Amino acid sequence: MKKKYFIVSFIILSILCIITTPIVFQNDTFYTIKIGKYILTNGIDMLDHFSIHTLPYTYPHWLYDVLISLIYSLKGFTSLYIFNIFCFIILTFLIFYFINQNNKSKFISLIFTILSVLILSSYIATRAQVISYIVFILEYIFITNYLKKPNNLYLIGLFILSFILCNMHVAVWPFYFIIFLPYITEYIIIKLFKRKTIFKFIELEENKNIKYLIITMFLSIIPGFLTPIKDTPFTYLIYTMMGNSQSFIQEHLPPDLPKLIILIAFSIIIILLSIINKIKAHQLFFVLGLSFMALSSDRHIALYTIFIFPILANLFNKIFIKINIDIDNYTIKYLLSKIGVIIISIILIIALSLFIYFNKDEEYYKEEDYPIKATEFILNNLDYKNIRLLNEYNYGSYLLFYDIPVFIDSRADLYTKEFNHKQDIFQDYMDKDYNYIIKKYNITHIISKKDSTLNSFIQNHNYNIIYEDKYFIICEVI
Repeated sequence: MKKKYFIVSFIILSILCIITTPIVFQNDTFYTIKIGKYILTNGIDMLDHFSIHTLPYTYPHWLYDVLISLIYSLKGFTSLYIFNIFCFIILTFLIFYFINQNNKSKFISLIFTILSVLILSSYIATRAQVISYIVFILEYIFITNYLKKPNNLYLIGLFILSFILCNMHVAVWPFYFIIFLPYITEYIIIKLFKRKTIFKFIELEENKNIKYLIITMFLSIIPGFLTPIKDTPFTYLIYTMMGNSQSFIQEHLPPDLPKLIILIAFSIIIILLSIINKIKAHQLFFVLGLSFMALSSDRHIALYTIFIFPILANLFNKIFIKINIDIDNYTIKYLLSKIGVIIISIILIIALSLFIYFNKDEEYYKEEDYPIKATEFILNNLDYKNIRLLNEYNYGSYLLFYDIPVFIDSRADLYTKEFNHKQDIFQDYMDKDYNYIIKKYNITHIISKKDSTLNSFIQNHNYNIIYEDKYFIICEVI
């Protein structure tokens, strides 16, 4: 039964990952490939080589850039798409393993893993965050397993994860240490107050092995000194928080109303379940901290899902145990029966077939989003290495992918004064005072989407339009 359950679950979750992984790539993909290629050829010199400005660059996910560039060299964007699916499946099964490990009910474990897939699919992209999610769930598993059954291999694994993270995605390296804090805080409360519960429904779980986790946490700072990007692991988050880029980028802004309602609903459910059944103090700290993070920034919903759904599944599992109902007897028993497997197979085949049918002509990037034809014109008709091109944020990475120096691209932090120590290019761009930008940065050419404010500016000035297609326009500044 157990083996059959995992085989069926593997098939269900794998197909679900395949049909929910986004096919269309985000703009970060282009600069990631390009920077990775540059590193492989020239190494890391802490300078930017892809904009019209002379700027320092921190290479905050240099190892991921290299990895993506190597994968791209195999089969282009197709190999990257397959890689995204592969990473999503790994992440999903780590979540599935962790939820199963802490729950008696196989049905609850499967349902909450499926819910996790549906939510996380929006955050799967060719970006370093995909590796970060895998690192964080592994860290969660290693810490939990070590506290249950101490094994020094888990501590070694935690140290290795720190090394991977500060080279793959240095922006979130500080969160690696935050994951330790709920357990350490619970330990401190126990030592200070000598209690086993708080408010009757918060359970304090004493574990003498916490002190070894604390030592490991401090030792995990060492990898920050073992990177080729100098002091970036220790300064990147500080400079980012000081900068203004997060005030404008969509993923850093609070979630929209539907997501807020869902988050609040989950929080209410967790509170109610915690009152009915005791919740462990470290679990409550995770819930409070990640709820605040998710409510303040859309991108943190992914972390909320990874860390909170196992806790939520555990609370639901306790409810069924308390009321003495074996929910698996009414669900898994029939799902794994011959007729159940046949029905599941038919549903999955139909779902996969519909996915293939409706997406057979889907492109990895679209003409309305990126200046595909306009880029060809620039490469064939302009001295693109020497012009000073003003472009918009969302497709700057596509231009630099083809070696066209850009005014700005989606490496937002690069263009803030906190990182370049010279001028706030990002703020200048967001102010949209194009006369000022043209004069200050000696702009010679402008490329713009036709539905943008920059295009409205072009139409109101006597600029020589040298190229135009359905979506983009290029002009020469006179």
